[in-house]
Amino acid sequence: MHACAVCVELPEASIADHILSAEVIVLAGAAPDNPFRFSVQKILRGTEGQLETIPEIPFLIDSVTRRAFHSDPTKTVLLTYGAIYKDSTGRSFSRGWKRIFTMNPERIEFVERLRPLGVHWIFGATDTPDRVSFFAEYLWHPDHVLHNIAMIEIGRAPYDLVRPIGDRVSTRRIMEEFNNLNRFRYVPVAIRLLGLQTDPQAVSIVRSRFAKTLKAGGPNTFEWALAGIETDGASAIRAIGRVIQDSETKLEHRQSLIRALSEAGTVQPKHRDEILGIFSEALGKDPRLAIRIAVAARNWGQTGLHPLFEAIAAKDETDPATQFVLNLVLGSQVRFD
Repeated sequence: MHACAVCVELPEASIADHILSAEVIVLAGAAPDNPFRFSVQKILRGTEGQLETIPEIPFLIDSVTRRAFHSDPTKTVLLTYGAIYKDSTGRSFSRGWKRIFTMNPERIEFVERLRPLGVHWIFGATDTPDRVSFFAEYLWHPDHVLHNIAMIEIGRAPYDLVRPIGDRVSTRRIMEEFNNLNRFRYVPVAIRLLGLQTDPQAVSIVRSRFAKTLKAGGPNTFEWALAGIETDGASAIRAIGRVIQDSETKLEHRQSLIRALSEAGTVQPKHRDEILGIFSEALGKDPRLAIRIAVAARNWGQTGLHPLFEAIAAKDETDPATQFVLNLVLGSQVRFD
């Protein structure tokens, strides 16, 4: 049984994004005259004047939080006000309050470290090495909320920035993510980290799941294929190539495998020649694979496949979207991500 993509997708904006981009950050407790309403106890960012001009905190205090406040009257909840969503240009559209988490000593320290370090991080951007390194420290933190935040950040980060942190966690801990159905959304991140382990247990698991995924596909084809390449290099690449050449294999499965080869070739240039050979054969058999292949070749600065791209783009039966991307790649100096 597979969970739907909507159910397991990691969020576009992380907790860190909301904290760092917020216009107002407050610590709130229960209102003196109403245990169901929040009252600002301390302003971490912003002013009293700003608080007066923005909407009141709309959230009611749930029963769990009320009990926490009752047992410890000094306990607070971190709330932010600001952009809920920003587009690729950084423009914000929806603004509002967001409940981040109930504070404890570990989370207080996390926020105190995050705010000065992340002052130059861009909302939604994940391509900053120091950002990846910072959150890697919180993987498998005893506070599960901080661990989850770290998993989301590592899952969103570019793969080339994640590879150097692979040895910071143990296979035993990674495998814990696979044994809990409630952790399903984090499985792709766990696979990514498992593929970077070199101990015998991890290697055995990756090889087994890689072989099964090549044969049967599944929701994490890309991740298991990439892990297989990390473990077995060229032999895994050749195995993937054989599946891509098989026209009986579902298109979606082959596209996921091409994505894995593209990522592998980006972070391990030594494999590019072999991967380009696989791409060349694949283009000859199924032009529907051209878009992802073209983007990979362009990002690598490779032009050897251009004659094939030109031939596919020139055919009347080629769909307009493929023609557009191929012509863009053939005539553009822009990098695609």
